[in-house]
Amino acid sequence: MNRSARLAGRMPENALDDIARPFAGDLLERTHLADRLTTYIDRLREGAVIAIDASWGEGKTWFARNWAASLQRTGHPVAYLDAFCQNDELDPFFIIAAELAILLDDGQGTGDTIRGEAARLMNALVPLTGRLAALKTVALQASGTPLHDPAAGKASFRTASEDTENWIENRLRAYPSEKALFANFRQSLGRIVAASGKPAVIVLDELDRCRPSFAIRFLERIRHYFDMPNLVFVLPVTRIQLYEAVKSVYGPDTDAGAYLHKFVNFFLSLPAFPQNDPSRLAHIRAFIGAVFTRHGMDTTEKKRQRFTELMTAWAALVPLSLQEIERATTFYIFADEPPEPGIATFLIVLKIRKPEWLKPLLENDRQTLAALSQGFLSKIVAGSRKLPMSPDGYFNALKTFFDSETSNRMQDREVINRFQNDVLDPNSFYIESLEEIAYLIRMIAGNLNMDITG
Repeated sequence: MNRSARLAGRMPENALDDIARPFAGDLLERTHLADRLTTYIDRLREGAVIAIDASWGEGKTWFARNWAASLQRTGHPVAYLDAFCQNDELDPFFIIAAELAILLDDGQGTGDTIRGEAARLMNALVPLTGRLAALKTVALQASGTPLHDPAAGKASFRTASEDTENWIENRLRAYPSEKALFANFRQSLGRIVAASGKPAVIVLDELDRCRPSFAIRFLERIRHYFDMPNLVFVLPVTRIQLYEAVKSVYGPDTDAGAYLHKFVNFFLSLPAFPQNDPSRLAHIRAFIGAVFTRHGMDTTEKKRQRFTELMTAWAALVPLSLQEIERATTFYIFADEPPEPGIATFLIVLKIRKPEWLKPLLENDRQTLAALSQGFLSKIVAGSRKLPMSPDGYFNALKTFFDSETSNRMQDREVINRFQNDVLDPNSFYIESLEEIAYLIRMIAGNLNMDITG
């Protein structure tokens, strides 16, 4: 068996074991994007760093993990790393080299070759401050002197100064050999990667959640030490978060976009549907249905259909991310599907997006009522007019009710009728006053167990 066959589909153990079939339940049809990316990296003649850009909660990790599993099944050596779970005291060079040694080990010594070359190079990479701190600690501990002893500190400072001068002099002499170490590492790794057949892929997830200096060091190490043919890095990120990391490290006036393009070949945005695109609504509706189905629940039940219709509209108009939609639906299920989905859906959206409003809203706080009606709901009502098949009467009825709460028009029959017809269930009891509506909203909030009193 040749080496590429032995490496085919190799991945560190247990990384993606829970994905039985890549892109199963792909409601957003992102399989096509994965196929295009696979074709692209297979045609590459050089290495690449590809960033998959999407907002928080839009499915970056889901896409990256499923694409990695798909690549594994087509014979690509794949490593999947959660950067946020790594020890950020380690140099990223160590982390990447260690993963590659595991990934590309063919059982005939290639892993040990990578480790050996990386260890020699890493020894030369250890920063001066780290070496001196280690020298001081070892010297004091060997003499039995407490680390906080002032006299020992002065003596160790003199020793450290001498060590610094000696170390710099030795480093200058060693510079040609260190250049050779760098060249040897790249040649050895490049030869092993080239022999792997299909491109080796490292998916580095959650980089934008890391401490900024650690994230930037990752990018710099990738470009400086691992930029070689047949080796591809994939970074699922929120681009704006990576921009902030660059500015945190190099200053607020840094052109973060220009800086990142030195290290990332291109950013690819996960496809998103326009807010009022019927296809987007259909996918949101299907996504909510999939959450119900995953919980073993019949999506044709009338109350769930009503929740699905309203949550689809809320999700498109607010807008909510896929993760927020899943949280909202799961919260509704966890609350044992309380009565009046029209009210429950509204409260759940507030809990997810405006949790600080819930308690003052239920306590009839005028400032909160005004912000809700004149700001939040006004925008929702305006957007609903552009939304195909939108329950715009529902949004108007909600806004009109909270307008009335603000103005103290507590016996407005038209407002009551609109709320009764467009928000409440057809079989709901007859509402005689706006006070009863306010009471009903508080009751549903209690059923939702939102930890709100009053």
